[in-house]
Order: sequence, then C-alpha cells, then structure tokens
Amino acid sequence: MQKLLLAEDVFDALEAGKKTTIRKGRRDVQLGELLFESTETKRQEIVNVLNVHYCRLSNVYIGDLQNDGFKDHSDMWEQMKRFYPDITFDDEVTTIKFVRVS
Repeated sequence: MQKLLLAEDVFDALEAGKKTTIRKGRRDVQLGELLFESTETKRQEIVNVLNVHYCRLSNVYIGDLQNDGFKDHSDMWEQMKRFYPDITFDDEVTTIKFVRVS
C-alpha cells in the first residue's frame, strides 16, 4: 500500500477534517488507498485518494489550499517553509485530495 508521512500536528488536522495534502515536487501517488503515518507516534490512518493534481505552488486551487488548512497562498507558502525551507511560488507541487476510510 502506498504511504505518506504526516507530522504529528498535521495528523491532528486530519482527524479534524483535513481533506487535502500538498507536497513539494511531483509525487507518484495513485488513486485508491493510501496510508498516512505519523512521524512521531504510531498513529496511522487509511484514506482513499480521489484526485492527484500537479501545478505550481502559486496555482494551487483556493479550495484545495483551504482544505489543507491554509487561509490563502501566502499562508500556504509560509507554513510549507517549515517542511521545505527553500520552497518558492514557482515550485511544482502535488495536490492530493482524499476521504478518510477508517
């Protein structure tokens, strides 16, 4: 099964209704089941990937960035620097839309 890691505080957002994750670069994620694993504890969550979209960070759909917990493009960029310190608005990102299974 395909797998992605989530920081512990991001895992909390998943349980609170997060429906999208945005990752720097072109990620090879397939539709169907995906396992999220916490980076700090043994928490896991299986989700069903509904859509995978590639674009520049500056072109992420507003609905997708809001479903990932961001207010707007500037907020997304600022918060993503935590994981990707050198990220720019010109970088390609992968937007993954999902629903929780379990």
